[in-house]
Amino acid sequence: MKTNHLIFCLLAIFALSSCEEKVTLKEPKKIEHFNGYVQKGPFINGTSVTISELDEELNQTGRSYQTTVADNKGSFEQNQMELISGYVQLKADGYYFNEVTGQLSTSPLTLYALVDVSDVNSANINVLTHMEKPRAEYLVKNENISLSEAKAQAQREILQIFNMTPDTISGSETLNIVQTGVNNAMLLAISAIMQGPGSTADLSQLLADIITDIKTDGVLNDATLGSKLFDNARLTNMDEVKTNLENQYKKLGMTDVVIPDFKQYVSYFIENTEFTAEKLITYPMAGTYGSNLLCDTFSIFTPGTVHSLKADLPKGTALKVVLKGKPNNWSYAIIPAPENWNVKTYDMATQSQEFTVKNSEQSNDVYIQIGQDADSIQIEYYENGAIAPTKTKTIYSTTKTEEPNNDFVIYPEMGLVVNYYNVLHDSISYTREGKVYSIFALVPLKKNVKVIFKSDKKAWIENPNNAGLHNWAQKDFDSSTNSQEFYTTGTGKCEMSVTFPESKKMTIEFYENNATEPTKIKYLNY
Repeated sequence: MKTNHLIFCLLAIFALSSCEEKVTLKEPKKIEHFNGYVQKGPFINGTSVTISELDEELNQTGRSYQTTVADNKGSFEQNQMELISGYVQLKADGYYFNEVTGQLSTSPLTLYALVDVSDVNSANINVLTHMEKPRAEYLVKNENISLSEAKAQAQREILQIFNMTPDTISGSETLNIVQTGVNNAMLLAISAIMQGPGSTADLSQLLADIITDIKTDGVLNDATLGSKLFDNARLTNMDEVKTNLENQYKKLGMTDVVIPDFKQYVSYFIENTEFTAEKLITYPMAGTYGSNLLCDTFSIFTPGTVHSLKADLPKGTALKVVLKGKPNNWSYAIIPAPENWNVKTYDMATQSQEFTVKNSEQSNDVYIQIGQDADSIQIEYYENGAIAPTKTKTIYSTTKTEEPNNDFVIYPEMGLVVNYYNVLHDSISYTREGKVYSIFALVPLKKNVKVIFKSDKKAWIENPNNAGLHNWAQKDFDSSTNSQEFYTTGTGKCEMSVTFPESKKMTIEFYENNATEPTKIKYLNY
């Protein structure tokens, strides 16, 4: 019994001595005054700010202080803090001025920062401090490096996502979007890109997804997230961001605020990133009123025909189109009214007319009629607020064009001599029984086309004696393959006609420029 009692006493003494080593306290650090800014744009008055003490492993000790942003500049302060550790977590939760829209956010946003306050009495909270926090925590806990080293590494890795590689940069918590300097400009560039044209919810989701992706390796591996960043950078008007911030701070009485030159870093990211765009404006082949003048493949028109002006705009995109040409080369209908387009009056001085989509993510269309004497129309596309055209094309009349001014074969929608639809055009997907159709191609010099019609039996009648025959020849129908070959014998306008006695399912194989495999295949009557 005495032996057992002795062992128990020794164990108790050992346990007490072990506990005593773990709870040895450092001299408390007293901070008389601690302050900073919460910025996206600036967070507004009343935003909650929590300062939580962390131990050396970045776990919360239970000691915390609660304060609020005291104005619409995003500034906060906390007086008379006592901390045992030098590490704190800052958390801000509230509404903010959205620098992209120029309005207050429609919902609150939460941002964090990790800070070593051993030798400082101020720190800011921003998107960069927020994004680096989980990565820095991972490095401290798994790579056994100091917090300062972890924060610096996480910061470098995040900047590299945006193609920013500065020689030196201050701690993220020292940066301010309304102070001059390279580092501050980079912060504002990242802040604006992260916001983009999306909502606060979109921003929160993007922040969370990127943080999750980079947490363990510091590299953004998800191409979809990279595309979102690229799209945000492309689709955000950075001039308006600058103007919105300047106007907001002037309202707050800060007339001497200088917005750093952040646009150069956004432009560099757009030009050098390996991420690809996902939100692209597209131009369908046809609209309600006919083939779409804006479609990339539309190059030739027949005078007097009716067409659509139509584009598909993802959320956040914008489009202005300028048609240029002689008066009466085109006209648009008031009834039916343009759907989701603003149309300016034709400008006689510049011989042009502007068409602007009102709202993205909504259907749009305009009834356009080509004039009987129209010879050509130039189309300029201004995508996403561009000052210069993002692309330009000219469409030509079938009565004026002798040789295509390009290196590819064009299949106009309408025939030239055969005044009906061209079965080779992409928009033609069915045929009417007994109707005469055109087989029409505009072939550049030194190019050629072969097309093969296929069906379960011959369902067409070629019309070699038709007045429209020009630069085409054909082989006999091959009953073993139920196919017939038609091929060009010259360049420029190549046209003949064909009639379909019945509407049978069939395919047309295109072989351009001596190709041995079809360059494309289209289906009729499916």
